[in-house]
Amino acid sequence: MTRNILQSTTIKAPVETVFSFLSDPTNWMKAFPGDSDVTQLDVKPKGVGTSARWSSKMWGIPMHVTHEYREVVPNKHIVSKASVGPVITFSLEPLNGSGTQLTVESVLEIETPLVRVPAQALFVRWTEDDIQGMVSNVKSLVETGKKAVPEASEAKFSQTLTWSDSVHIAAPVEEVFDLVKDPQVWLGPDVQIADLKTTPEGVGTTFQAAWKVLGIPLKTTHEYTEFVPNGHFTSKAALGPVFKVEVTPQDGGTRLSMRSDTVPRNMAEAAVDALVIKMTERSQAEMLAGIKARAEARAGQR
Repeated sequence: MTRNILQSTTIKAPVETVFSFLSDPTNWMKAFPGDSDVTQLDVKPKGVGTSARWSSKMWGIPMHVTHEYREVVPNKHIVSKASVGPVITFSLEPLNGSGTQLTVESVLEIETPLVRVPAQALFVRWTEDDIQGMVSNVKSLVETGKKAVPEASEAKFSQTLTWSDSVHIAAPVEEVFDLVKDPQVWLGPDVQIADLKTTPEGVGTTFQAAWKVLGIPLKTTHEYTEFVPNGHFTSKAALGPVFKVEVTPQDGGTRLSMRSDTVPRNMAEAAVDALVIKMTERSQAEMLAGIKARAEARAGQR
């Protein structure tokens, strides 16, 4: 899958000035809205081979990528390739009155699955607003020395992203519920559970869950906010998702249903969350199949 973003602006400065500014990758890397760091700058005399390491954050976790200039035509264009991520092309055209038309194109080939290249998650989060902010800041920095868009876009996203699935289990409701109320069971073997503190009534049970998303280690606290024995329970994660696990009688056995609801903070997070949900559908189905096999095996031993 290819993601292409194109933005342009008019800068009140000669082409030579704009090209000189872009020749140092530190300038445009730091022009992105929000905080970022640029290290390991290596500027080559003819431009080609110039590189720098750019660091930013996703979910508060540092991510790093190195850009290298692959093509440099003085006062015309610069093509920069990320070690993981997009190819960014800066094209310059002179305008009457000593101005410059700057066009920035970002092209990202998104590999599947992203777990092979976790840093791509950082770039999937880019929105058109992020690129537009960078272009606006390049213009402002060249013209005034200050950023016009200092902060990253935090446009709110109100849509709830939901994953749900269910499975029939040839075992009594009571036995299935007794099995799945354990967070290690309903969250699956890929999630590490620690500091489990149960309550007699179920509500208020808390634990720490640690796992990886796109190769990135994450940890959050869960709390059971609803708990109806042999019915359902709801677990709220500090990172945002709300999980509901429910058992109902069906055809002499049990229908086990699981659901998670997430409300991303913005469109960028929505893109990643939707992708994660899609990528984990198979593993979630396998987890339900594993619970079914385990519950039916236990029932068969009675």
